[in-house]
Amino acid sequence: MSDQQIRRIYRTARDEDLPLSLKLMIGDKVFDYSKVQWKVEGRMRGLRYGTNPHQKGALYRPKLSKGGIGNVDWVKWGKDGPSATNIEDGSHGLRITSYFKEPAVAVMKHLNPSGVAVSRGHDHLSQVYARARDSDNRAAFGSVVIFNSPVDRKTAEEIMKTFVEVVYAPRYGSEALAVFESKRDIRVGEVPPQRKEDAALPPDVVVLEDGSLIIEDQYRTSILSLDNMKQLPVPTKKKPSEPEYLDLLHAWWVGCEVRSNAVVFWKDGTSLAIGTGQQDRIGAIENSIDKAHKMNHDLEGSVMASDGFLPKLDNLEALAREKVSAIVQPGGSVEDQAIVKACDDYGIKMLFTRERSFRHF
Repeated sequence: MSDQQIRRIYRTARDEDLPLSLKLMIGDKVFDYSKVQWKVEGRMRGLRYGTNPHQKGALYRPKLSKGGIGNVDWVKWGKDGPSATNIEDGSHGLRITSYFKEPAVAVMKHLNPSGVAVSRGHDHLSQVYARARDSDNRAAFGSVVIFNSPVDRKTAEEIMKTFVEVVYAPRYGSEALAVFESKRDIRVGEVPPQRKEDAALPPDVVVLEDGSLIIEDQYRTSILSLDNMKQLPVPTKKKPSEPEYLDLLHAWWVGCEVRSNAVVFWKDGTSLAIGTGQQDRIGAIENSIDKAHKMNHDLEGSVMASDGFLPKLDNLEALAREKVSAIVQPGGSVEDQAIVKACDDYGIKMLFTRERSFRHF
């Protein structure tokens, strides 16, 4: 097979004969789904393929749903449509940006954000995007970018400076769409916000290797505001400052949607490094610090969120060397007392959420 034929595989839609509708029955509740298709150049189109080009795939949305990723409208088609991974990255990015009331951007790769940023009040959206992208501009190559606010021409021009696969936002200005049209492959989706009346969704369903199922409640943190964050217990002698509380809240929100083990370093409305998917928490911390150094990010004065407790003192010592100012973590380790004492010795503030936020599967 030639190089050209191999490249064509990634650009060619795979025919599928999956059903037009599904019913999911859990106990006495029935959830109805319909296959999502879009009319493109006079014919109905679905997903390009599943996770990989040899896998058939289809997207289904709840029939009563009016918002969210299942209701994406492709205002620009390209590369023979979206793959399953393009949709999944969009879904995870929407979960992140939905926490923020201010304009926010998540740059996604493989179900994890490589960078997230939120407006600090005076920023143009293009600047917010640039901060999220440049949090880790190497990982952002070929990313899926999600906005929670309308995209204008200036922001579209910033997006086009690097290679982006897909953009999702609630709306686009006509001049922004004209900018996107200059690139053949980029796909641009308009996603209406999920409505409160769509909240009656099924629980999460995980399919295991033998077909067995795990059914569990959908996860969403209970820490949804700055007031919630300020009510958390502070076991250290020093309490966070007002700016640190806000940074801790934002870091926690992002960490809730990162694959465990997850840590998020954050400062002044921007992620500085995100560690994900490590078997040990110190590995996630060390990888994040190494990545921050490679990106020339100074972690002094930043905060860190951890989706699980800090199990050993080496976790804290690594953060102290970087002069991290505050930590938010669930607590519950047998080493908690020693870690609190070390925080006091280093002048680091710490909050306990008493809530773990693993995103494991």
